[in-house]
Amino acid sequence: MKKTAVKLILAGFFILIYIGTSSAQDTIPSLSSKPRRQDTFWKRVSVGGNLGFQFGSVTGITIAPEVQIRVVDQLHFGMRFIYQYFNSKNYFYDTKNEVYMSYQANVFGGGIYMRYYLSSLFDNFLGNLFAHVEYEYLAYKRPFVQDDNGSILGADNLYYHSGSDVVEFNSIFVGGGYRQPISNRVSMDFLILFNLNDSYNSPYSNPLIRLGIGVGL
Repeated sequence: MKKTAVKLILAGFFILIYIGTSSAQDTIPSLSSKPRRQDTFWKRVSVGGNLGFQFGSVTGITIAPEVQIRVVDQLHFGMRFIYQYFNSKNYFYDTKNEVYMSYQANVFGGGIYMRYYLSSLFDNFLGNLFAHVEYEYLAYKRPFVQDDNGSILGADNLYYHSGSDVVEFNSIFVGGGYRQPISNRVSMDFLILFNLNDSYNSPYSNPLIRLGIGVGL
């Protein structure tokens, strides 16, 4: 996906936040004699972030601060900013020297997601479960450039030569997780996600595990 399309998606995301905060009001009357506290914009917002990690043929560490807003009921929209380091083992094979080569990269990008907590359906520990859907855009530099006449064979069965190539990658994640409250405003999130757009260029391997923290404002 081109960068222009990514900007349009992010702009649409902000429009959804505006619409949601303007129209999604808590209209359930209070059973208490005391008036209910107004459900203001900032009371719907939480900030935090997560750490992602994986090990194996692809080793990756992700640091991603995020902001999340409750639009209506327990439906939340969020935005993440991402930095990732990854190392791909034996991804390339030098046919001239007959050796395998690994490579590492610094990755930058962001994502938007939708999350629904089940607390509106269950009043026990099951209410801490949530479903999660996310789109993510990443870009990183690869130390080899695709070349049909090159002597370096990639794990994707394409040939390369030495150089610097910018790789853009789009991921679609689906999965869920569990929220563990720590205090009235602080909670920890544990997620297990699957990338529906998995390929050789992806810096992920399924499943992806995330551990995050959220702080309500």
